[in-house]
Amino acid sequence: MQITVFGKITRAFGAFLISVTIAILLAASPGTAQEGAEDASAEDIAAQELVERAKTTIVTLEPLLESLATLESQAQDLSAQTEAASEAEQAALQEELEALGAEIDLVRDQISIVVTGVSEQEYLNLESTEFDLRRELEALVEPFVSGLKGATENARQIERTRRALAATGRRLADAELAVENTEAAIPQASNDTVLTLLTQQLELWKERVEINRSQYDALTQQLTDLSSERASARRNVDSALSGFFRDRGLSILLGLSAFTGFLVACRLIRWLALRIYGFTGRPTSFAARLSNLIFTGFTVLGSFVAMIIVFNLRNDWLLLGLAGLLTFALLWLAIRMLPNLLEQITVLLNLGAVQEDERVLFNGVPFRVSKLSFYTDLVNPALDGGEFTLPVRELVGLHSRPAAENESWFPSEKGDWVRLTDGHAGQVVAQTPEMVVLKLLGGAQVTYQTSDYLDQTPENLSHGFRVEVEFGISYRHQAKAATEIPRLMRDGVEARIKAFLRDESLRAVEVELLRAGTSSIDYEVEVDVGGAAAPRFEEIERELARILVELATENDWEIPFQQVVVHRAVD
Repeated sequence: MQITVFGKITRAFGAFLISVTIAILLAASPGTAQEGAEDASAEDIAAQELVERAKTTIVTLEPLLESLATLESQAQDLSAQTEAASEAEQAALQEELEALGAEIDLVRDQISIVVTGVSEQEYLNLESTEFDLRRELEALVEPFVSGLKGATENARQIERTRRALAATGRRLADAELAVENTEAAIPQASNDTVLTLLTQQLELWKERVEINRSQYDALTQQLTDLSSERASARRNVDSALSGFFRDRGLSILLGLSAFTGFLVACRLIRWLALRIYGFTGRPTSFAARLSNLIFTGFTVLGSFVAMIIVFNLRNDWLLLGLAGLLTFALLWLAIRMLPNLLEQITVLLNLGAVQEDERVLFNGVPFRVSKLSFYTDLVNPALDGGEFTLPVRELVGLHSRPAAENESWFPSEKGDWVRLTDGHAGQVVAQTPEMVVLKLLGGAQVTYQTSDYLDQTPENLSHGFRVEVEFGISYRHQAKAATEIPRLMRDGVEARIKAFLRDESLRAVEVELLRAGTSSIDYEVEVDVGGAAAPRFEEIERELARILVELATENDWEIPFQQVVVHRAVD
């Protein structure tokens, strides 16, 4: 019965995913009357532009053909001269012939662009069919780069054409200047040899003027066509955006839906399986942790594969290329981080240096590892906000140990009175994983980072403390110094301190002979007080000193000055 319910839920979820996918496909399909009208209008504009371009092409083509015929004739003459020339002259003539051949190829390409709008050189630039790993990797990137390149192709062609037009204009101006100078020199020719040379140069530069003028006109026409295409492209921006969302945008949506659907389906199946077989709570055994880790990896990998399958079915090579690049980058990153990943996996399986339910120092503060997973929970019950979650990678390099019985998680609690090694003493008003705030006597507050606070080895006064005072009397009382005086001193201190505290905070009073000093017999007076009197610890120290002075006065105990003994040398 449980398996039947599970099957029904799974089939219902699958039907839901299929319905959502069909709805997305139907919603994204074109075909409205408005779109049809827009397409018809765009076709009329394109046909009109094509007729105008054909008329301009005929006008531009004739001078280009004349220029091509002239250049080919010059190439034939130069080739004949090269064959008849000596070896020393052939090198220079060959360079001129190669330059003339490049100019002929340029004119032919200009004719092809004017007639068809397509460059013949680019058309004949075929790719190699040999296998090359680097080329194959570049092919993955090519759709994305081609998209960017296509978006800026018109602007780049316009810029190239403008530069070529400027260069051709400068060549035309130079050729016209040469013709003008040569024509001015011919009337001044002094003999037939000079006249023949000038006539040849004049014919040469007139031909160059015609060639450059035809090229200038062709480039001008090409620039006009490109500007017209750019204006047409602006009119088609809305159509292009609509096409993107119908095609590539839909592919992205379906791919993400497949990724999310597979991920949710796997999680749902796992949740149902755990409920059916009665497994609750988090995995604690090694087998449970290992199976959970494998299932998580399978879920993520399967979701990614489902997304790639959607891109492949829709023949979207751009998104497939991006997915391939992402896969390659993730594999490369995984290889680079393999040692760290292996250590993280060991920690997740509860086999590493940090284990669940043990005590670990994180940022110098002790915590209990409450839950060990991809995102681990650390808990310190003695701190405000002492429970937080962090990625398992943050635990790499740390070490945990089992907590001892009744081991404290922090040396103080909120409201305790503490004394630090830097001399500060006060009440703890706040303690969190980041900071501890002490309120000193008088109201001032001091803030410590929690790790710095622990480095100050705080002495907690709220659980009881001891006040110690050293007190010395003169050697004149040496006879009673070891017996009667300590007793009288202890009884007097106990009675008066108890009256001063006015409660049951006093625990014990001890007076011990500390030392026989150079000028006095010294005692150590120790008063143990309960934590309730912690706010008055400084008052108690001062009161104890006052009581000892009163006892010395009442019992005629002399308090000696520090004495200096001077020895005189014997003559």
